[in-house]
Amino acid sequence: MKNRLEHFKRYTVLYVEDNHEIAEEIAFFLGAKVKKLYSAYDGKEGIELFGEMRPDIVITDIQMPRMNGLEMIAQIRDIDAEVPIIITTAFNETEYLLKAIDLQVDGYLMKPLNIKEMVSRLEKIIEPLELRKELLTKNSELETINADLDKIAKEKTKELEYLYNHDPLTGLSNFLRLGKEVETGSYEHLLLLDIANFAMINKQFGKEFSNKILKAASEALKEHMAESARLFKTESDRFVYLMKEKQPEKIEEFCQQIISFFDMRPLEVEDVEINIGFSIGIARIVDDAYPVVDAEYALETGKGIGSRYYYFYDDSMESVVKAKETIKWLDATRRMIEEDNIVPFFQPIIDIASSKVVKYEVLARGYHKGEMLSPDIFIGPAERLGLVGSITRMMINKSFAYLQESDISFSLNLTLRDLLDDDMIDFLQRKIEVYGIDPLQVTFEILENVTIGEHHIAISKQLRALKTIGFKIAIDDFGMENSNFSRLLSIDFDYIKLDGLFVKGLVHNEKERTIVAAIVGLAKSLGIKTIAEFVESEELFEIVKGCGIDMVQGYYIGEPEATVPLK
Repeated sequence: MKNRLEHFKRYTVLYVEDNHEIAEEIAFFLGAKVKKLYSAYDGKEGIELFGEMRPDIVITDIQMPRMNGLEMIAQIRDIDAEVPIIITTAFNETEYLLKAIDLQVDGYLMKPLNIKEMVSRLEKIIEPLELRKELLTKNSELETINADLDKIAKEKTKELEYLYNHDPLTGLSNFLRLGKEVETGSYEHLLLLDIANFAMINKQFGKEFSNKILKAASEALKEHMAESARLFKTESDRFVYLMKEKQPEKIEEFCQQIISFFDMRPLEVEDVEINIGFSIGIARIVDDAYPVVDAEYALETGKGIGSRYYYFYDDSMESVVKAKETIKWLDATRRMIEEDNIVPFFQPIIDIASSKVVKYEVLARGYHKGEMLSPDIFIGPAERLGLVGSITRMMINKSFAYLQESDISFSLNLTLRDLLDDDMIDFLQRKIEVYGIDPLQVTFEILENVTIGEHHIAISKQLRALKTIGFKIAIDDFGMENSNFSRLLSIDFDYIKLDGLFVKGLVHNEKERTIVAAIVGLAKSLGIKTIAEFVESEELFEIVKGCGIDMVQGYYIGEPEATVPLK
């Protein structure tokens, strides 16, 4: 067989990932190995690239903005039902993983991504593609030769079908075949076996020798397989037993035998004795459950105890409870956004000198099952779903619409993702035209740490564009770890909002009051107004007033409300 690197150079790959850091890292390593690597940063861009370039292989994330990976895969399958697709997923994406399996994906990689595992997965996908190319070539040559062509084609097709359903290294049935077998309903338990510290074995002996270890391990597992079991090879160093045995005691006995066997007997590979051990996650196969995912949870819990352990899946496991809670709020957040149930609330900000309300901060609230939820509950899930930009646009659209016939000033929060959105400036210009909002009414609050880091040039450009339109800019959460007065000179801010935790500490910390007074003095010299948030008592109000702060907001001043007096 020709060198696999030569095979890689004959194939084009589409890689879809919305995290630019991950995408650039993968592109750096993978781009040099394949014929051509196309990169897309969301599902919509991915489907467009696929239709235009028709790559040989697709690797995609699941959770992405504009169009998620599952929607993209479904559309790709409509265009080409055979193109190999690999998904990248995390342990908390169980619902999407099973949907992806239903879409006939050819494999999955767990996050964080491992370059070696990705290359290994591509090797396994390319091998049957090479055979398919060979088969097509042979068919073309033999069609004009003799009547044996049908027989040869059938034999090659069987070989290809075998490779699609089997691991080329060990010859065991693979992940795709595992899913089909689980669906038969013939088995009671699934055992997920993971070789302890296999990453270290790989580093110590190298990939080629480690593959020989995996093959030897598969032979040993086959030799000691129970009559009611069937063995599969899944990703990397993992194996799966499907077992018809119902009694947990018998399953436990079988796991003990496996662990004891490998503890007492090293594998012999090319006259070298290699000691390996297994951790095992066990899950019941029941209706409406996902045994592979359940076994993953059990395996990870068992690893927390130590290697060479087996562990039964239990719904009450802490990791499972946390994962289900995460999935619950991911789903709830998506529904709130899809059903337009994120609404603006308005918290007053007063000018200390005049004691009058001079503006309002627009704060997002989520309406879910009869309750009004704070952003602490849904902003995190929205960020993981890549939908936080949708919330920002909803807040802009709804607050502009509500305040369109008033001269009330108000502020909204912009995230890093919002500022990196190339369409944000055009979106804002359209909205001020539609609703007749004067840009001078609007302040955009930017977290202090957004102005630093690798995107600072692009962020500065966007902030200048906002200022050019007439919007005002406030730096939010100022006064903690990243504070740098030089940035106040490089970016033309209108307001400084002192960090809430910093403000609360003023009650008991005289030194912090001195620091705040210094910040206020510098801000005044630069023509920048200062705002203290989270002012929740008269005592704290008097303290910030004594520090010379210009404006105040907090529950002492007024709670966020769904409406404000329009004028």
